[in-house]
Order: sequence, then structure tokens, then C-alpha cells
Amino acid sequence: MFGWMGSVLEIDLSSGKIIKNSLDVSFARKWLGGEGFGSKYLWDHVGPEIKDGLDPGNVLIYTAGPLTGTLAPSSGRLEIVTKSPITGIFGDTNSGGHFAPEFKRAGYDAIIIKGQAEKPVYIWINDDEVEIRDARHLWGKLVSETDQAVKRELGDNDIQISCIGPAGENKVRFAILMNNLERAPGWVGCGAVAGSKNLKAVAVRGTKSISIARPEEFERACWETRQKVKKLRHLQTRRKMGTLYLTDLFYHGGCAHVNNFNITQCSPSYYEQIKGEKGGEYFTSVNGCHGCEVHCGHHYAIKQGPYAGLQAGGFEFGVSQAFNMWYGSSNLEFAMVASHFCNENGMDGSEPGMLLAWATDLFKKGLITEKDTDGLVLDWGDEKVALELLPRIVHRRGFGSLLGEGLYRAAKTLGDECVKYAYTIKKRASVEANARTWYGCALASATSTRGADHLKGWPFPELAGLPPEQSKKLWGNTNTSNPLKHEGKTEMTLYEQAMFTIIDSLGMCKFHSRPPLDGLNEEDYARLVSAATGVDFSGEDLIHTAHRIYNLQQAYNVREGLSRKDDSIPEHYFNEALNTGPLKGFILSRENFNDMLDDYYQARGWDKETAVPTAETLSKYDLGEISRELENIKRN
Repeated sequence: MFGWMGSVLEIDLSSGKIIKNSLDVSFARKWLGGEGFGSKYLWDHVGPEIKDGLDPGNVLIYTAGPLTGTLAPSSGRLEIVTKSPITGIFGDTNSGGHFAPEFKRAGYDAIIIKGQAEKPVYIWINDDEVEIRDARHLWGKLVSETDQAVKRELGDNDIQISCIGPAGENKVRFAILMNNLERAPGWVGCGAVAGSKNLKAVAVRGTKSISIARPEEFERACWETRQKVKKLRHLQTRRKMGTLYLTDLFYHGGCAHVNNFNITQCSPSYYEQIKGEKGGEYFTSVNGCHGCEVHCGHHYAIKQGPYAGLQAGGFEFGVSQAFNMWYGSSNLEFAMVASHFCNENGMDGSEPGMLLAWATDLFKKGLITEKDTDGLVLDWGDEKVALELLPRIVHRRGFGSLLGEGLYRAAKTLGDECVKYAYTIKKRASVEANARTWYGCALASATSTRGADHLKGWPFPELAGLPPEQSKKLWGNTNTSNPLKHEGKTEMTLYEQAMFTIIDSLGMCKFHSRPPLDGLNEEDYARLVSAATGVDFSGEDLIHTAHRIYNLQQAYNVREGLSRKDDSIPEHYFNEALNTGPLKGFILSRENFNDMLDDYYQARGWDKETAVPTAETLSKYDLGEISRELENIKRN
């Protein structure tokens, strides 16, 4: 095969059995790779009989795309798919770095990990040699300690490692698998799944080459797409500030909230302390993933003050948003310390900040007291309390054990009044504040198949403030790019969701593409994957394939019991207007939202009452067997 390696590794930790299956080219053509492969494997391996993502019957799926590890720009993305222990539904997560290109060069397009080991283990993949090794000596170690110990044990510093920290070992539901020390595939609890399997790490060394079907054509396509990426509007901003530039975007968009949304726009003086340029002052070096043209990663150093001496990497907007906005601390250095702690312990960086914000909100409202918080007095932005609670979450101690269940489960445990202030979509914490202020983002987040999420269909025309005439030209409606209007959002959302699915399936990075504004589009990706694999795709073919993948994910969630009521946003967003900032007084209309959802379902070919893809829709995307299974569920 070309582009694809032609092999899928299946490892059963319960039995110790290791199987190498051939990848069929028709399967590869149908599902592309990455997110597509993972979605189909999850459908096949994990049904509704697996009630909890921490059940040994769940699987952990590492996948690469046909462009992963090639000369294509930013082709180093890793996709991990599992049944999320946070949401109980389809869960996929993505990270950069160098792990995915390495396991692909070892000869594999996917690694499916099943079962549960009797004792802690790690998996060692050295090209065709695959072993399950004892990891009892690694249990309890931090991410950096694990990385160093495995490399030392195997005698190779070039090994690529994906591992959990203590948070995953203790089954904190939002624990993550850390790659390359700083690359964090978060949001769905893949680290908790690994911990439930007693899997400490996957270490890979790959020395094989990736065969390209039409080398000269592929090289030309790579060169031309790289030149296109270099013209991205925000390229230099991302190199300078990384993802922290989004702080500025949110502030100027009127949704830089603080204190668990009690204040819907931070003050100008507050913003000055957390803005992207301020964060950039701490950066000491720039780094990128495999084949990157953007280089949005940074290392940073704190040189003075109470946190002086910290030198680390992997500080991203999501963590700053959680600790500096949701939790209400205007100290970037504190957020950096919290970020490093989360990375070292293998814990998602955004959910802890949101949990602290929610718990503080409850404490301020008198819904919980010091009896609930182990004697801690919670206050907005209290750094000392936060740094005491984070280890308690990791090690599941006292109040920290409750928080380790994640925002939705913790709130449900405390009762309905506490749920009101826990802002989640499909049980996942809703970190994207613009889901409350921008109609397109609200629709994309509500219909995301993995729960609250902007990365399943971020509405670029809204973010860019596209002029009405350009909006009309692109989407046929002048209001599509107006975030405060609900009309005309469907086609934009479908396109963005399709593009993001394509990118995650090919093994590429979203930062190289802002469809349809600039960067790479579906035709660019079609040129690359066609030349790489020798299987000809048009841009329209890729969009069609992306819709197939998204429909399968929706069918998976329907099989898990989800329906239209789950495709919504937090109730609070419909009931309380923004209380400050340039959008003061604005409130999302429930009627307008439901109109958007009706339009979206009609365009998707999903039943408006149930959100179930119709038989005709599933047939259109060659998913007849999925349709039959859903029909059987209805009859039973």
C-alpha cells in the first residue's frame, strides 16, 4: 500500500495476545485513517453493553492518517479514540508531536488495545517486534520520570513515548495520555482508560519508510501547500503567542468571562495581565510538531517571584482560560504552574480549572461549605487553595476525589441545584465561552459528537468577522458570519465539521487551515492524499467521506441512548443575559437555537424529533449495516 502502512496492531492485555491484521485498501478508502478508522473500530468493538469507559471491555485506539509522517505540512497529528469515561459516548482526542509518525514508521496505521492487564504494564513496539512489559517499577512516576525511565531501560533516547501519570493510575476521569512530555490529547479521559487497563505507557521505535504512490506529484503538492500555509493571516501571531492569542480574540469578541460566568467580560486592566502578548513575554523558545510550518509550541520560564525557576512547555490557551478566566486568577504565572502540574501528572489542564471555578461558585452561594471541602475556604482565584486541591484530585483524596469524577458527575452527586452552575454539553465541561455569545459556535458545540467542543466545527467566518457581502458570496446569507444572528448557520457548520473531520482523519493539523478563509482547503487535501496513496480523491469525495464518519459517530451516540435533547447548550445560556462588556444585555434565544437545530437536522438527514440519522441518509453514505442495527434497537 501507499500512504497507509497496511497493518493494524491488536493487543489484548488480558490474554497477552498480539495480532497483526492486514489493512484492506477498500476499508482505508472508505474511512481514510485517523478519526475515521478510530470511529469504525470503536463501533465494532465497544457497544452499549459497556456501560462505563473504565470497564475493561472498552478499547483504546491509537490511529494515524495516510499523510501522517510524510512531507505534507504538519503531518504529525495523533488521534486517540475510546468510549469516554467522562461522557459515556463517542470520544476522540488529538495531539501533535512525533509519536504518531513514529508508530506509523514502525509499520502500523492503528493500534487497538483491549482488555486489562493483571499488573501494571507498558507496550514496547520496535518495528515488527511487539512486547508487553512489566511496568510495576514505573507505577506512581510522573510523566517526565516515566519518559526518562523507559528510554533508559530500552537504551534509546529517540524512542517516542505516550504515557499516563498518577492521575491516570488513579482513574481521574479527565486524565490524559501525554506524548512527548508536553503534547496533551485531552477532553475525553483517554488516560483514565489506560489506567483502568493497568497500561502505563506505549513506547515506539519505527525505522520503516512510508511509500508514496506518485512521489514527484506528491512533492510538488507538499511544496505548494507549504507555501500556502506560510501566507496564513495569523501565522506570525501564532509563532509569537501560541494559542494564547485566542485570549485576545475572546476579549475583543466580548466573551472573556471570569468567575464561572458570574462576570461575562473581564475588565480592561484584568485583560492586560492575561493577554496573549503578556504570555509571550515568558516564552524562551519556539517548537513545532513533525513537519510543522506554524510552530505554535513554546517553552517558557518564570524568572522571579514565588514561582521563579519553573521552566517547562505546553502552556496553552485552554489552561489559561480555565485558571485565568473561569477560576478568576489574573496571574499568568499561577496558570503556568497549574499547567505544568497537570502535564506532569497526566491530567487535562482545562477541566481542573473549571472544577475549581464551579466549586468556588457553589461555596460563595452557600451550596457547599467547609465540611464538604475538607476545611478549605474557597475564593475566586485563590492560588494557594488551588495548588492544595490539584494534588488531592490526582490522588483521589477527600473533596478531590469528588472533583476527580469530572464536572458533570461531581455536580450530579451534589444535587440538581449544583448542576445549574456546572456548564456542560453532553456531560463534557463547556470551556468555549463563545457558545453562549455566538450562534454558530453554539450550534457547532451542541452538535459535536464528543460533547462540548469547538474543535469539531469552529465557525471561522464568525471568528474572522467576515463582511456581510463575503458571507453572502460563501453561504448565500449575509447573517452567516454575524455571531449574534442565528440565520444561515447550517451550511457553514456542516462544512466546518466536515473539514475538521478530514483533517483529523488524514493526520494533519487544524492550524494550517481556516476554511474557507485561508490556508488549506478540501482541494488541497485531496491533492495530497491522492498523490500519497494513489487512490484518487476530489475535494467533494473528502467532504462526502467526512459526512460518513460524522454520521457513524452520531449513530454510535444514538446507540448509547442520546437524542435531540442532548444536542443543546447549558440551560443558563438561555436564561441569563450577559451582564457586562460590549455585548451586555445579549442573550441567546431558545427559539432561535431550536430553529437552527431544525435546519441542521434537515440538512444532515436526521430525524428532527430524535436526532437519529434516517435510513436514507445512512444508505447515502454506504452505512446500510449501521442502519439495520439502529432499526433493531428501535424494535427492541
